[in-house]
Amino acid sequence: MNRKTMKKGMVCTLVMVMLLTLLSGCSLGKATDTNEGGDKKLQIGVVARGYGDEYLKKLAEAFTKKTGIETVLAKSTYDPGAMNSQVVAGPKHNQLDVIFDINAAAFASLAKVNYVEGYERAFATLNDVYDSVAEGYGTDKTIKELFFPYALNACTWGGDEAGFGDGNQYFISYATSLEGLIYNVDLFEKYNLSEPKTTNEFFALMDQMKRLGGGTYPKNEEGYAIYPYVFSGQVNYTSFLSTVWWAQYDGVDNFNRALEGKDAKGVYTANSLKSPGKLSAFNLTSKLLAANSGYWNLNNFSASFTNTQLAFLDKQAFMMSSGEWIEREMENNFAGESMNIAFMRIPVNSDIVQKCDSVTDEEKLVETIAYIDGDTNVRPSYLSDADLTRISEARSVYNSEGNQHIAYIPAYSNMVEEAKEFLKFFLSKEGQEIMSEYSYGNTAPLNVDVTSFKTYESMSVLQKSKYNMLTSQTGLTLVGNNYYHPMAYVGGVRAFYNTPTMETAFGTIETSDSYKTPLELWEAEYNMMKASWERAMKNAGVSN
Repeated sequence: MNRKTMKKGMVCTLVMVMLLTLLSGCSLGKATDTNEGGDKKLQIGVVARGYGDEYLKKLAEAFTKKTGIETVLAKSTYDPGAMNSQVVAGPKHNQLDVIFDINAAAFASLAKVNYVEGYERAFATLNDVYDSVAEGYGTDKTIKELFFPYALNACTWGGDEAGFGDGNQYFISYATSLEGLIYNVDLFEKYNLSEPKTTNEFFALMDQMKRLGGGTYPKNEEGYAIYPYVFSGQVNYTSFLSTVWWAQYDGVDNFNRALEGKDAKGVYTANSLKSPGKLSAFNLTSKLLAANSGYWNLNNFSASFTNTQLAFLDKQAFMMSSGEWIEREMENNFAGESMNIAFMRIPVNSDIVQKCDSVTDEEKLVETIAYIDGDTNVRPSYLSDADLTRISEARSVYNSEGNQHIAYIPAYSNMVEEAKEFLKFFLSKEGQEIMSEYSYGNTAPLNVDVTSFKTYESMSVLQKSKYNMLTSQTGLTLVGNNYYHPMAYVGGVRAFYNTPTMETAFGTIETSDSYKTPLELWEAEYNMMKASWERAMKNAGVSN
């Protein structure tokens, strides 16, 4: 049996295991009533997608040893819905004290009085956790001060300035969670390729890649053609690029405002979603996914995302759009083998020159980015301060789904204070080193020096590339769906509506019924939300 056949067999096995897991809830044992009477036991639950559950087993052991509070991982599941049902079941049927969840609708649950019967709020406030000094980092800064703004915002329920909510923190984001453009380092080195700085350079690079095999696609060691890009038509992961290209063009503040359902004047209007940046992003995405582009293997369009990940790691593509979880997901298929892959900065949307006064063409844009990246310390003489600020922000933008990865304490836990101490321990340097060691390098979104972690040297190339970007000259500005706002968690406002997915809209042949031009998809998404806008505002409880 050759390696490729073995991998296919392993994938099938994994699929069967996952199906059985979903059917069984992947429970490590039903949460028991050990909290009621007798010795107290702090019980942890986790939705184990993306980062697994091993890190929580190790954290529970270390916390027990450190504090004497017996702590166990009592429930692990792949099904967020099953975890939510358990929370709603209330104290008689759920003894979990801390839950590490994947939940995009948590604020909707929070906003409902009696979502958990008998409780005004479903979750305990965590303000005192955020206000405590972060332990082990050699600083007197609080956890709140160290949290990335994007993550802190995603864990804070509005406030006076936002016009909704009480301004309290109810959640802890437990994943930095980057998604974007990942490339094969070995292939880039073999063919002496450089990372593109702009989208124009990105497409020129892919055109070059198509000719590296003597005028045609180069071949890998197994004789398969190496395409510039790979994706699955079954999932909308190219949106990780589209989101960034949109935010780069419009600016991060305008992007976030659109997801609040507001225009530049702060007025709620469906017109906020008819963004020029979104159309620009759709134009770029359509060019990347076009069936006649030659940038990707048409045979992979109907493949599962798992198989496209395999194709990428088998060196059948130079690049793909994915998240940092790719290594953990594929560890069984590449056990003992090096996955020499890394994040690259997402190329800056070349259309941004339309918004600039001094950077008026591609050549100037590339020169400006080279200055921003530190490739040269000579500032272009034509570069205005306003354009430097705009393009520096664009260069820093990256997509993150970390705002869905949240930990919380059910309001009815009878070990709230102990649960808060566990969360403080989790966010300490000792806790984060445990997290990084047992979750393929993941850490909570804290602005700390991860290179000082004892686990840093053993991290993968991919994870190191993430932290190098986080601590680079420009750092990273994270964007994604803002689930904390009423027009998002009740009204349904989000970045993309996925009907059809961009892969389906742009990747099928132009004669297909599902094919749409960028303008058609842009207008279809706008019209979809506009038709229900007044009802959405009413449901969200907002008004102008």
